[in-house]
Amino acid sequence: MQEHRSHVELDSISEFNTLLFDVMDDGVLIVNHQGKIFDCNPSFHRRLGYAKDEVVEKSVVELDTPEFAAKVPARIQQILEHGSAVFETAHCRKDGSIMPVELNARFLNVGGETYIFAIVRDISERKQSENLILEKEQQWQSLFQHASEGIFIADLEGCYKDVNSTGCKMLGYERDELIGKSIIDLLAPKDLDRLPSHKKYLLKGESEVSEWTLKKKDGSPISVEISARIIDDGKWLGFVRDISERKRLYVELKEKERKYNALVETSADGFWVSDSQGHIIEVNEAYAKRSGYSREELLSMRIPDIEASETTEETRAHIEKIIREGHDRFETWHRTKSGEIWPVEIVTTFYPFNGGTFMVFAVDISERRLAQQEIAKQQKELSKLSLALQQAGEGIMITSRDASIEYINRSFTGITGYTAEDIIGHNTSLLKSEAQDPEVYRDLWQTISSGNIWEGSLIERRKDGSFFPALLSIAPILDGDGTITHYVSIMKDVTEQKRMENQLLQAQKMESMGTLVGGIAHDFNNMLAALQGNVFLAIRNLKEPETVKIKLQTIHKLATNASGVVKQLLTFAKKDIVDIEPLDLNTLISDAFKLARSTIPENIDRHLEICDEPLRVNADITQLQQVLINLSNNARDALDGTDHPKIEWSVQKYQASDSFKKEHPEAETGEFARISVKDNGCGIKSVHLNAIFDPFFTTKETGKGTGLGLAMVFGSIERHGGILEVESQPGEGTAFHIYLPLVEAPIIDATIADDSSVQGNQETILLADDEESLRLTTSEVLQGLGYQVIEASDGEQALSLFLQHQDQIDLILSDIVMPGIGGVDLAKEIRKMGSNVPIILATGYDRELVTSGNAVIANCEILTKPYSFEGLSQIMNQMLSKN
Repeated sequence: MQEHRSHVELDSISEFNTLLFDVMDDGVLIVNHQGKIFDCNPSFHRRLGYAKDEVVEKSVVELDTPEFAAKVPARIQQILEHGSAVFETAHCRKDGSIMPVELNARFLNVGGETYIFAIVRDISERKQSENLILEKEQQWQSLFQHASEGIFIADLEGCYKDVNSTGCKMLGYERDELIGKSIIDLLAPKDLDRLPSHKKYLLKGESEVSEWTLKKKDGSPISVEISARIIDDGKWLGFVRDISERKRLYVELKEKERKYNALVETSADGFWVSDSQGHIIEVNEAYAKRSGYSREELLSMRIPDIEASETTEETRAHIEKIIREGHDRFETWHRTKSGEIWPVEIVTTFYPFNGGTFMVFAVDISERRLAQQEIAKQQKELSKLSLALQQAGEGIMITSRDASIEYINRSFTGITGYTAEDIIGHNTSLLKSEAQDPEVYRDLWQTISSGNIWEGSLIERRKDGSFFPALLSIAPILDGDGTITHYVSIMKDVTEQKRMENQLLQAQKMESMGTLVGGIAHDFNNMLAALQGNVFLAIRNLKEPETVKIKLQTIHKLATNASGVVKQLLTFAKKDIVDIEPLDLNTLISDAFKLARSTIPENIDRHLEICDEPLRVNADITQLQQVLINLSNNARDALDGTDHPKIEWSVQKYQASDSFKKEHPEAETGEFARISVKDNGCGIKSVHLNAIFDPFFTTKETGKGTGLGLAMVFGSIERHGGILEVESQPGEGTAFHIYLPLVEAPIIDATIADDSSVQGNQETILLADDEESLRLTTSEVLQGLGYQVIEASDGEQALSLFLQHQDQIDLILSDIVMPGIGGVDLAKEIRKMGSNVPIILATGYDRELVTSGNAVIANCEILTKPYSFEGLSQIMNQMLSKN
């Protein structure tokens, strides 16, 4: 036992206590009732970093932190009153750091002195642990409250004990409203039956993740996923996640997956999926069918097995390229099971997930290749067509539906002077001319906008402002639905053609004039002979006024008839100035028959049949007279050698029959005037009937015909919108029938009744005429009618006299053609002076020839000689009355 005794031998218990005081791990502190340190053990002062003598005699207040120093008096008092106390405080080490301590102090009375004996334990580690636990608690509370999922804690009966803010927000409750509620209160009725088995499973110590439907505070359902378990303290812990959006996305995903599968499976294009090594792992029916392989066969194959244009190495390199770039689109060739090579367009995308996959659409482009070949062929044809359009001799223009010009060819530029830069983008109204009747443009637009083709003649305008005649054909361009998208116009400049036609017409007129001259001269000589005879008889019977009056009236009638013949000749000899206007056809035919009768020998029976009712047509007098003269001359030539020769003219109203309309679909009306010229001559052979209207075709002997007459007739009737037919039998004769559409327009009768004269009222007339006999006669007549007359023998004298007597002169009557200043120039000079005196100009020539190119002169009338003095007096009265 000796070896186990301590080597320290103590003299007494006090020594033992002293030893304990020195060796205790906890600090020992002895202070008086005022808090001054009386003694301390080494553990106390060393832990604070002081020497003992630095501590003794200090107050504990000096060692405590300010927070705890303030509590020292109260705690001393507590110890003195209760005998002991245990509390925590904090001391300041010499280096300024804080040492948390626990004091176990008690009251001692030694020798009548009061002391406090305290065991001071360093609780720094414990405090650190407590702080860590507190920090963890705070972190847990923060995670609990701010977790993205709802956290619900309930007892085993399902009564909620706690819930975080996320859970409250998820269900629309405040925390206080949820605490105390049961799981059953929140669970949707459809899920209540599942609850017992779920609870039983959890009580076994298992955890479970399952989907449920809860009820929000407003009663609406919410889909949630709950991860639940029973924790150690016997409570139910559930993490609740709102999966409404996930549910919605899942439904959308399933719908997209359904559509994707439907698209892939119903697509006419091939589709397959391969891994990054080129193994086919999925394929649709379309590709299997086109390739000839079954789906099972394709799923055991690799891309090089079906690729026909690349080697295995090239395919591998191509796959690596697609992996790098992520996608590709290219054309290649695939091989079918039977060995057929077919062209495909590959559209592929690489997805780097799950080892990497290729999504591949393989489109069979066999038809596209054929279409491309066809397109190339069509482009070649279009190129050829484009060149043809550019090099065509006619002007070609393409416009939009609203008449905006989009294309013109070179000939169009050559005809109009407009280049593409000048005109493209502009409206076609740029080409309109004032010389064209606006009604024609309205009819044109109405025709093409209704989907029909318009063909006809127009007077168009060039870039330099000049007008030119053009033949136009305008057709609508329709799309596949029959909707008008554009218009194409083909234009031909017929300036030269018109010039040649005018020359041809004039040549025909001159040819007819040669025939007319003999007959007209015969008739005119007869009139002159009759005039001379009546003058002789009037002189012989001067003593018998009644006989003289009758002879003078006969002379007047003969002069009027001679004047009418001259007017017809002047009208017939005019240039081809087309002036289509409403006319009384019966009057026109009667006048033309009188003119033509002069060309028909008297041995030929001539007959005219006129319709009983008035017939109005739109026609040009000159052209229609020329037509009838030509037909009459042809009839005369056809009667050579015929017994009882006969020419018949007739004009009747004609109602078109169904057969006529069918034979002539161009007829736009049902009512016509039918003009017929018949003969009983040699007739026309059937082999010649189709050629008689061709230019230069003739069956006459050389030198007896130009072959232009019937060609002119046909062209003229066509310009009038009429129809020409011919009936003929060899040996029986020929009949030409002209059909002109009837119109409702009124006939303008500009003639003045000349059966009575109107007296003047001593007005002063300036009379200018270089023909002395006519001037003297006219002056005498005017004076007899009550006028004062100032005579001038030419235009210069007339102008001089007007300057002298302009304040007295009330009207000027002047011949147009005079030496020096003519009547037109005289009128212009007078108008320049500012005078608006009435002027009457008279001429024995064609009025259009002598006034051509002159502007209209205000307050001026033009008469053709010989005029009736009765008519002259009426015109003078009208003009003077206006002033």
